[in-house]
Amino acid sequence: MKKLIENLRSFNSKERFFLIGHILGNPNFTPSQAFKENIEDSLGLKTPDELFAAMDYHLDWLYASLYLTFNGDGESGIFTNRDHLIKGQQEDIDFIMAFEEDTACHIILVEAKGVTGWTNKQMDSKASRFLEIFGLNGNRWPGVYPHFLLLSPRRSKHLNITKWPSWMTINGEVPWVELPIPNRLKKVTRCSPEGVPDIAGVFWTTSWR
Repeated sequence: MKKLIENLRSFNSKERFFLIGHILGNPNFTPSQAFKENIEDSLGLKTPDELFAAMDYHLDWLYASLYLTFNGDGESGIFTNRDHLIKGQQEDIDFIMAFEEDTACHIILVEAKGVTGWTNKQMDSKASRFLEIFGLNGNRWPGVYPHFLLLSPRRSKHLNITKWPSWMTINGEVPWVELPIPNRLKKVTRCSPEGVPDIAGVFWTTSWR
């Protein structure tokens, strides 16, 4: 599955990936050992030291990487889009990790929230896309094993997962890892002279989230 990792890497053209990696001295976006251990505990996997990781990874790139691994070298050629799986949209996954294990490849998809929460509409859209890419049981691509988890300060209690592919859950639960966020963060809001929120307000105020 080395070819799949190479394909994933070849599409990773987010400027922020290279910017943040360069500034932090971690150009490969190598996750910390503590984060990897959290992932392993949540998913029941063992992650190796060498893996591919990226942020804001477009789902079009993910599908294209998988397709080209099994159907072509990707250097040239025109491929059918009769199933409309290349959307030409910016929909992405917040963080992706992929690694080889013998002849298999594990792909870990991490969706994160910090100070806001998920909506069922948002997550149903993403789950529908994952269904198209990996199939209901995650077995569309031989030897490829997708995994999904949520990363947030608190576990979400209101997500309806009945429409999600079965591989996105474990024992009926969505895998989750805590994301530490400072307790006291401010927000800025446009408002009226009385401090009432107003999108056309000519005043602004701050408050605690």
